[in-house]
Amino acid sequence: MRVGILGGGQLAMMMIQSCIDDNVEFVVVDPSDNPPANKYVKCIKSEFDNTEMLDRLSRECNVVTIDFENVPSSALKYLENKIDVHPNSKAVELCQDRLKEKKLFEECKIPVTRYGKIDDLDNLYTSKESFSNGAILKSRFFGYDGKNQVDLDSTDLETAFEACGSDKLIIEEKVDFIKELSLIGARDKKGKTAFYPLVENNHVNGILHTSIAPYDDDYLQTKAQSYHNLLTKKMNYVGVLVIEFFLDSKNKLIANEMAPRVHNSGHWTIEGANISQFKAHIKSVTGEEINHIKVDRCAVMMNILSTMPDLTLFDQTDPVKIYDYGKTERKDRKLGHITIVDVDKNNLLNRIKELEKYTT
Repeated sequence: MRVGILGGGQLAMMMIQSCIDDNVEFVVVDPSDNPPANKYVKCIKSEFDNTEMLDRLSRECNVVTIDFENVPSSALKYLENKIDVHPNSKAVELCQDRLKEKKLFEECKIPVTRYGKIDDLDNLYTSKESFSNGAILKSRFFGYDGKNQVDLDSTDLETAFEACGSDKLIIEEKVDFIKELSLIGARDKKGKTAFYPLVENNHVNGILHTSIAPYDDDYLQTKAQSYHNLLTKKMNYVGVLVIEFFLDSKNKLIANEMAPRVHNSGHWTIEGANISQFKAHIKSVTGEEINHIKVDRCAVMMNILSTMPDLTLFDQTDPVKIYDYGKTERKDRKLGHITIVDVDKNNLLNRIKELEKYTT
């Protein structure tokens, strides 16, 4: 079995690592010179919409997947005429556009915050008046890790409009939430989904800082899974899909966004589950079934940003595992992560606080 991956970042790298002992080969395409996946396979340097490269993938691979959602959907559509592609181009296109994503949530009767389409500055001035509880302005496209979004309560509208790109924007009412949660599910080709427990996420400056699992709440778990099933069925989705939620003071889940790929909030699954999200994704897209996801310990994942710490300072014996993606240092760039697993959640939280002094 040979899998093509469009994108050679750390997510592709960890997909490859997850199958190191399996009968799976990988062909990775990335436009950069030395992406993280290069540690394990020689990556093809190419833009994603290069038809010669896409033809090569269709000849050499059994299936093609992605490691980030901003791969051009046109490239996926081109491949779909020649080879299996998961997730499919339509699902990726929906997840790339915050407006289409919100409309899909509504079609599936999934709660979302109030929002509106913004096409010009006059439209923004008019719309802002109706958001009395505060609002966020976001680009509909290419928004992640807090990028291309501005709090309109702390920035004048003209500056915010320009900061978000002055084109194809969306305004969203602020959500008075108490927690941010995510649900990871891997759906196979027969339409069966294996779910991980809900994860509690904490962000700093719009970037994920820690993910803690499991978040034990049977009612919310069942509700989130029902939303996930509605979306994957609607999109005819295969592979890992992650939905990020706000949890409000009334114990209501409000969908924020989704990711058509393995996700930062699921890195803990490598050590914390019997099957990692990365292996689950590859199993799903290659036609295998996932019989059971088992999580019998607590786990916490903390991102390493901007500067890679001196790893000799860490005791890397179990239960601590440190990942270095091999990236050059840059402000707010995800350079690696730390995972800790323990049967006692309080031990995890105390240990991660100790490690923070080396990573901030």
